[in-house]
Amino acid sequence: MEFIIDHECFNKAISDVTKAVSLKTPFPILAGIKIIAYDHCLVLVGNNSDMIIERVIPLTIDGVKVLEIYQPGSVVISAKFLSGLVKKLPNKIHINVNEKQFVTIQSGEIITNLNGFYSEEYPSLPLFDETDYIEIPSVVLMEIIEQTVFAVAKSESRPVLTGVNMIFKENQLTCVATNSQRLALRKYVIESSINGSFTVPGTSLSELMKLINNESGVIQLFVIDNYMIFKSTTTLLYTRLIAGTYPNVFELLPNHSKTIITLNRKQLLKGIDRACLFANE
Repeated sequence: MEFIIDHECFNKAISDVTKAVSLKTPFPILAGIKIIAYDHCLVLVGNNSDMIIERVIPLTIDGVKVLEIYQPGSVVISAKFLSGLVKKLPNKIHINVNEKQFVTIQSGEIITNLNGFYSEEYPSLPLFDETDYIEIPSVVLMEIIEQTVFAVAKSESRPVLTGVNMIFKENQLTCVATNSQRLALRKYVIESSINGSFTVPGTSLSELMKLINNESGVIQLFVIDNYMIFKSTTTLLYTRLIAGTYPNVFELLPNHSKTIITLNRKQLLKGIDRACLFANE
């Protein structure tokens, strides 16, 4: 395997997938990043079994050439060493891997050699049908996550409450999060071929927000076995779903109210902000 890649582009991709790498695993290969060079792109994968992040780097970005593939192939490299090294390199990065998985990383006059792992030993990604998905605008998905994920429980005493419950029913997506003291709920009309209730870890959704923060377009959602998959043009995030039945919070919501108050949103938020100056933990 051999390729040359733009330093900034490579560093950003490594930073993204490292969030799904467990550095404390007893299996050294799981503390690594899998790199696959195809003729048309470079793919980086981080996997800690609960969350998998895959980043795709095309040959060109916005008309600028950022990647040259000379020889396709694959390798797994320690995330700790690769991440730390690439941050300190000055220019374009030239990576060469021989048959024995001996990795040579060169940038200008700087040459570093590392021992890699055979990619065949790396856990395979869950398979899914790429034709069966739900589409949602990335801006809307970001808004939904932001409006619900803050309410998930931090304590692991009730694991199911550490996630956001996503309910697909009758072309409507309902997202609910609660820690037993506060509750956040958001509904969104969506064309969906999927029906069911799935609890997605709040930590995974927080990472997803960071990954797609600057992306426009749509996000595709897939559900397979115990995973939910979020796919954009350059990023895939696989997250393991939380087992267990999410509590029926809809029973807690009143259907009728004796009093309804209509307030100016901005004035209310400013008033709360001023009052918080005198609030103690």
